[in-house]
Amino acid sequence: MKRGFRAMRAGLYMALAMFALAAASGAALAETTKERILREGKIVVGIHNRSPWGYRDEVTGAATGWHPDLLKAAFSGLGVKELDIRVTEFGALIPGLLAGRFDAVASGLAITPERCQQVLFGTPDLKVPDAAIVLAGNPKQIHGYQDIAANPNIVMGAGRGSVVTRNAIEAGVPSDHMLLFPDIESNVSALRAGRIDVAVLSSPTVIGLLAGGKAPSLERASPFVVADEQANYAAVAFRKEDADLRTLYDERLATLRRDGTVTRIMAKYGFGEPETVPEMMTAERLCGGGKQAGAGQ
Repeated sequence: MKRGFRAMRAGLYMALAMFALAAASGAALAETTKERILREGKIVVGIHNRSPWGYRDEVTGAATGWHPDLLKAAFSGLGVKELDIRVTEFGALIPGLLAGRFDAVASGLAITPERCQQVLFGTPDLKVPDAAIVLAGNPKQIHGYQDIAANPNIVMGAGRGSVVTRNAIEAGVPSDHMLLFPDIESNVSALRAGRIDVAVLSSPTVIGLLAGGKAPSLERASPFVVADEQANYAAVAFRKEDADLRTLYDERLATLRRDGTVTRIMAKYGFGEPETVPEMMTAERLCGGGKQAGAGQ
């Protein structure tokens, strides 16, 4: 009788232990990405190592760039001090996010309806208009696609298959006013050689090319007027199941805008009024349709 009681008691203890283990395992499994990030004090981000979006500092090895800086500012006040960066190709950023290799993409993704089918975008944080590089002094006074379209003596350089090329055609620039190049370097080289009068690229690319006085014979055409609907808008991307993490980031980003942090980070990378996101522009509006995914970002 006693032996049977002892066996019953041992079985009960074992059952309770198994129940406790299962409960603990269930709690661990139920932890969200947001909760894990806040608990560990670390967020894993995917970048494609391109300035100014997201790249590894050659000296320190730390994550830097527009979007990593925003994430650092947004989460550091919550105790998340470490950005664990994972470098990959641009085309592998979204697949890597969906596969769980990182918690967010912090590398200049443009919000498009196609991408919105796959990921959740945070609040758009940077307007990415087309911008132009001209010879110092802007000798042909180029300040928009209309100037290029109206003057048969102006030849524009652009990337083959790029959003810029599409925007120029939609703005009325004839194809015989354009030379198309396979990469940025050949476009700028053609400008220096006088084969074209203006090289049109995205504004962050132009800023990066001219930063630090690296091209004293060239300058940014200012202004270069582009319709708002022709601009891309960049944002940090999250997995769809991490809506609570996206909401937390958006709340923190709104605070950073109010206290001037966003403006200071913009200035750090040479961004100004042309890259400022209009107040009415939202991820939901951009996800609703009308913009197509293009070359570059």
